[in-house]
This record gives sequence, C-alpha cells and structure tokens, in this order.
Amino acid sequence: MKKMLIMAVLLCLSTVIYAQNQRERRGPGNGNFDPQNAAKRQTEWMTKELNLNEKQTKRVDSINVAFAKKQQEMFQNRERNENVSNEQRQAAREKLSKKMRELNAQKEAAVAKVLSKEQLELYRKKAQEMSQQRGQGNRRPQNNQQEQKENNRTTRPSRNTNS
Repeated sequence: MKKMLIMAVLLCLSTVIYAQNQRERRGPGNGNFDPQNAAKRQTEWMTKELNLNEKQTKRVDSINVAFAKKQQEMFQNRERNENVSNEQRQAAREKLSKKMRELNAQKEAAVAKVLSKEQLELYRKKAQEMSQQRGQGNRRPQNNQQEQKENNRTTRPSRNTNS
C-alpha cells in the first residue's frame, strides 16, 4: 500500500514539474520572455547568416530590441479571459496574429533600410524557410486536427483483453 501511495505522489510531482517546464519554454506571453535575450539571439543569427558588418550589426540589434519589446507588450496586453467561448478565444487569437504580422512588416521595413539588396533577399528567403519549418512542425489547420481526432477514435485498437 505504501508503494502505491509513493508511486502516486511521484507521478503527481512529475506531472507538475513537466507542466512547469512546458510553461517556461513558451514565448513572449508567459512572463519569462526577455526581449534583450531574444534580440541578442536574433542579431547573432542575422550577423552570421547575412554576414553583417559592425555598423549593420549595431543598427539591427537596436531594431531587434525595440521590436522584441513591442512583441512582449502585445502579449502582455492581450485579453486573458478564461470564461470566454471558443469563438471569442479564436477571434482574439486572430486579432493578435494580425497585429503580429503588422509588427513583423514594420520590423522588416526597418531592417530593409540597414541591409544591402543581396542581404535583404537572403533575409527574406531564410525567414520564409523558417516560417515554413515552424508551420510544418507544430501547427495544423483546425479542420485537420478535428479529422485527426476522429481518425484516432476510429483506429484505436480495442482494449478488450477477453478475446
């Protein structure tokens, strides 16, 4: 009996620890987002991938910091009402997504003033590739998610062990 109790406690603790780790991994909206750190990583990536000179690196870094702070602000100011319908939640997500696209367009315009034509083309190409990779990795349209759920229901093996 004691072993069962210990196992149950360990299971609960591991679930709590796992959930906390997942929360900490999230982006700007979780309260753990550091705009300076995010901007630094972005600037390092851009310096390496686009072969920026020192002057460009400084200007790009200030742009990245400014936009990371704006991004953090957007996430912190988003509506957080737990008692809303799925439709309202989806509408709020779409509104935030639209604002983020607008912010990214502003950032690209600012970065375009710093980069050469060749660097800008490479930046856009790499940004597009990364966007596609993110989209394939963990985002699926909702109708595909629903189809997946339905397929899982119909294709799960029976748990009946009496056969």
